[in-house]
Amino acid sequence: MSLMINLHFILLLQKRFISFLILLTFLSQFSFGQQKKKPVNISGDMGVYGDFYHMNSDTLGAVAPRRPDALGRLVVNVSINIKDFSMPISMALPTGQFGVILPSVPKIPNAPYLNFKELVKNPLNRIGIAPKYKWCQVLLGSQIPHYSELSVGDLAVFGAGVNLTPGKFRLSVFSGTSQMAVQQDTTKNIQGIYARKIHSAKIGFGHEDSSHFYLIGSMMKDDTSSLKFKPTTLMPQTGILTAIDFRIKLSKKSYVKGEVAGSAFTRDMRSKELPSFSPSPPKDLFNPKESSRFDYASVLSIGRDGKNFGIKATGRYYGDGFVPMGYPFLQTDRLELTVDPRFLLFKNKIQLSGSIGIRVNNLSGIRATTTTQTIGSANLNLQVTENLSLAGSYSNFGFRNSVLNDTFRVEMVTESWSVSPSYNLQTKSSMHNFTLMYAQNVFNDFNTVTGKLNNNDASNGAFSYMLSMLKSPFSANTLISYFENNTSYGKLMTKAVNVGFGYKFFKKKLSTTAGLTYADNTLGATSSGSQIMTLLGVKYTVKKKISFALNGSINLFEFGDSRPGISYRENLLRTSITYKL
Repeated sequence: MSLMINLHFILLLQKRFISFLILLTFLSQFSFGQQKKKPVNISGDMGVYGDFYHMNSDTLGAVAPRRPDALGRLVVNVSINIKDFSMPISMALPTGQFGVILPSVPKIPNAPYLNFKELVKNPLNRIGIAPKYKWCQVLLGSQIPHYSELSVGDLAVFGAGVNLTPGKFRLSVFSGTSQMAVQQDTTKNIQGIYARKIHSAKIGFGHEDSSHFYLIGSMMKDDTSSLKFKPTTLMPQTGILTAIDFRIKLSKKSYVKGEVAGSAFTRDMRSKELPSFSPSPPKDLFNPKESSRFDYASVLSIGRDGKNFGIKATGRYYGDGFVPMGYPFLQTDRLELTVDPRFLLFKNKIQLSGSIGIRVNNLSGIRATTTTQTIGSANLNLQVTENLSLAGSYSNFGFRNSVLNDTFRVEMVTESWSVSPSYNLQTKSSMHNFTLMYAQNVFNDFNTVTGKLNNNDASNGAFSYMLSMLKSPFSANTLISYFENNTSYGKLMTKAVNVGFGYKFFKKKLSTTAGLTYADNTLGATSSGSQIMTLLGVKYTVKKKISFALNGSINLFEFGDSRPGISYRENLLRTSITYKL
């Protein structure tokens, strides 16, 4: 039943897509016909994608399917331009389950994903329209407002807003829903969440990549009325934030930029009110509770950008109680200092960049110990000759706490490095690329109790070869790789070989690809599994505009000594219809 509903919806998407395609084709032809005046210019691409999956296991229930039976997606990225007017349209609409924390799609005709209103309102989908005329832009639907590093900039919000940029003046406002409500369902281990509203604004003057001064405000609040049943373990939250973001151009190449932000945040709106709170925000914006807390954060950078040399020194401080409204996963209660140099030498033949710094956690002293981390990395790109290049990287990450007693001491060091030479060879009829790669990651735990158990040494290498014929539409590639991981539990090794071929027919309108992969896994002296995967793809393009594609794969996996006698087969078919304007 679920498969039939998904198939029906995919076919419905394809039907609506073809109608939309015909309309845009007419508009683009109108634009082409008026090429001298160019009253309408349409650019971008769109497509309907469908995935169909089936798995067979020789032992019923031994291996669970890793994908849904059918999944459809409509993706549109189009911009319509008329002189000083432009209207970007962006859509990404999947079928089936909304997300990993949400229940499966109901198997009923009026399921939420078939209801266009609910589908549009879901912030996990992406439907955004941003019409702009000269310096005025309206934002509608799913957007990611980016105001600054400490306020709003990493959260998809469904709502409406406006950006005004006359001259150096800047005014931005956006309001909407950042998460939808989910009802609790203990039978399916779904905890439930409240719908969350977020409002933000920015005003100031200057350009983002040059000197500027912005005042930023943001407010977030959970809607307690969005759930019919309110779990006692679910805490409704609210918070406000204000920030000052600035950049000063010291010279043609030098600058200083930074941001200072303060937040007042309540972890549980159900807690008792506080008679006094410092600072004292307006009651209409924030009502202090016993679980409320105020804290601040700051970022300051001083840098120099040059053609052959650049350097930036950055200091960051995040208070333990600081909560940015638009960065839900920011780690707080830490101080960080870094220096990032960059060099271009010998007419760009040598490119060298790196970073070195220190990070201190638990500044508030709330936790048992304070930890110190050393951060260091370097990246090198070297053009040895016209054909030979070399890339390398190195990073060192150290971590230690302030406890001196061996039993409770925590100290560890992670060291990683990689090197990758590449050689290109071109003849009159072909192009060849040879690439080697070797990488190693060493983790040492100096804790006297668990150190030997946690030590980890991993290395992997690969060789790749790519062939492109210049006088015929034939290409080939091969990849040989291995991965080795030494732990206290034994040595895990994975070896794999992949070969692939491509050929184009009918004046390169029809592209075909084929591939074969074999992989073998061992753990210690025993086999843990082997895999054979075959791939076949076909793509047909009509007048460089419309493309039809089919890609199929068969994956055969057989467990070794870890699960004797168990194997499975996965069949995956991917289809697509795309149109490029």
